[in-house]
Amino acid sequence: MLFRRVSAAAVFAALAVAPASAAVNLVNNGSFETGVNPGGFTTLGAGSGSLTGWSVVSGTIDYIGSYWVASDGVRSLDLNGSGTAGVISQTISGLAAGSRYIVSFDLAGNPDGPPPIKLLDVTVDGNVTAFSFPVGGNTRSAMGWTSHSFDFVAAGTSTLLSFGPTGNAAGFYGPALDNVSVAAAVPEPATWAMMLIGFGGLGMLSMRRRRAMAV
Repeated sequence: MLFRRVSAAAVFAALAVAPASAAVNLVNNGSFETGVNPGGFTTLGAGSGSLTGWSVVSGTIDYIGSYWVASDGVRSLDLNGSGTAGVISQTISGLAAGSRYIVSFDLAGNPDGPPPIKLLDVTVDGNVTAFSFPVGGNTRSAMGWTSHSFDFVAAGTSTLLSFGPTGNAAGFYGPALDNVSVAAAVPEPATWAMMLIGFGGLGMLSMRRRRAMAV
């Protein structure tokens, strides 16, 4: 009976710890809050060092301040700057090779002009995952941010994470990006519970064997 009580307590403790583990974000400046003051917005070109943690690899982006409502904090990005598509990237370190990680981010679109559907490519280790956002009736004060995520298995201890309009589409009104995160994938609470119950069963079996040997 005592062992069963201890196992139950361990299950509840694991469920309490699991959500905290999922909160560790390996991305530097994932919500773009740190960088040059963009005012309403400012355009950044390739090679710019004005966005902490990120590199503008090609084209131009608009670093958005008060121009529209961000998803997280007060700043975000339009990945189409002054008529050219921009690609941003960051090297994500601290990975464990062979472990699974979750990339998550919030996506919207510049509502000021076409195309009506904004297309975004997210690249990890050279593998591209495509996403889209239909602008519809969204406005700068109601951007309609949507959350997206996908997982990958780390090939090494670091990886290159990149965001850019699909096909580097030119134009002034691109996909909007905010709230980027890369975090280790952790088992669901139900999985933790099943694992610990399994460990408990093994412990009880071991105790029974020891009692049988002592008789």
